[in-house]
Amino acid sequence: MTQKLLIIGAGSVGKFIAYNINQFTQPFEIIGFLDDDASKHDTIIADVPVLGVVDKLQEFSGKDIAIVWGIAFPSIKKKMFDKYQNLSFHFPNFISKNAWISEAVTFGKGCIIYPGTTINYETTIEDFVVINMNCSLGHNCSIQSFSSLAPAVSLAGNTSIGCSVEMGIGSSTVQGVIINDNATVGGQAMVVSNISNADIVVGIPAKSIK
Repeated sequence: MTQKLLIIGAGSVGKFIAYNINQFTQPFEIIGFLDDDASKHDTIIADVPVLGVVDKLQEFSGKDIAIVWGIAFPSIKKKMFDKYQNLSFHFPNFISKNAWISEAVTFGKGCIIYPGTTINYETTIEDFVVINMNCSLGHNCSIQSFSSLAPAVSLAGNTSIGCSVEMGIGSSTVQGVIINDNATVGGQAMVVSNISNADIVVGIPAKSIK
């Protein structure tokens, strides 16, 4: 059965969903975008109408509609979810047919997995995680809710990523490191030791710039 879908955010992640809606592992019928950018209202983006502000979610609550948070930035995504978490929606996962997912990988809800991604066994991915193109996750990794991985992130086995972490393009980890909640890892950084809460690290090896 085809699920009706609202996309929250008509930016890069939302447009990826809209343009590639037939390339995921279950069928959807897109109703439209919701976005707080007034310049996008009453326009058509990726053949999908922009219906208005995100607050219009309240009009669709309880109507057997699926929602995808088409937002890459962890802090914005979590803030919006917290604001509307009392509403009644389905939050399916959007997993590209061109991703390789090992057996014994577990997902929460509302995740977006781009093509070219590989995820090895016994890895756990919690709610509303975005994993962009060509990322590689080793065995026994864990990624907590709302975190986002930019393209070509490589996680060695047993890497642990906390809530609302942002991993920049091409960043990598060695085995067993812990990246704590709300941290930001710069593009191309190599993480060789644990990163504390809300820290910002860059470079090879990755060092704090806070």
